Amino acid sequence: MTRKILEARMVWNNYQLTNQQSITRELYLRLIGDVIRVPWKCLMFNTTTRPKAVFIMWLQLQAKLLTKDRLLKWGSNVEPQCMLCQNEDETRDHLFVKCSYTRCLWDGLASWMQMSFDIGGNWQQHLTWVMKNAKGKTIRAQIFRMVYVEVVYAVWIERNQRVFEQRTKGVDRIIRTIAFICNVKASSKTRPLVQSWLV
Repeated sequence: MTRKILEARMVWNNYQLTNQQSITRELYLRLIGDVIRVPWKCLMFNTTTRPKAVFIMWLQLQAKLLTKDRLLKWGSNVEPQCMLCQNEDETRDHLFVKCSYTRCLWDGLASWMQMSFDIGGNWQQHLTWVMKNAKGKTIRAQIFRMVYVEVVYAVWIERNQRVFEQRTKGVDRIIRTIAFICNVKASSKTRPLVQSWLV
């Protein structure tokens, strides 16, 4: 960490001020260097969702959630079956893309948002679909980012409640909860559209 601070200080000392208005941006780009920019950064920023939900989504996008396939690789003694649908082994791709429970959840949210969704058949198609709907500054893109984060969080919480507490919630209840949270957390620009869907 000290080395990084000293490197940043050297960059600052060697920096030639070319544009007075964008000094922060220029320094930031120079400090990060050639680090690959992830395509899903639009989901992490400019969202009004709850920080804990954003954190769970970040783990999901990084494939760091402790799904059963990961636990099995570490030698844990767990049943590999998905707790939500009981049809296939639990992996990140299954849980968030292929699981019939998650698909029912997305179908209900599509109806609530008055949109048609095709969440994809594999993780790459899913990520492409998410990026297509989440990028931009439109009101629909802002709402979609909020809904996506809340769906990921809701699926993960539902999965954990079934594993650790043997409690279940129906899809309709989760959809209502997500709609309520989105209404509460919506910005002044997005709230009128969200509230029009609640009628």
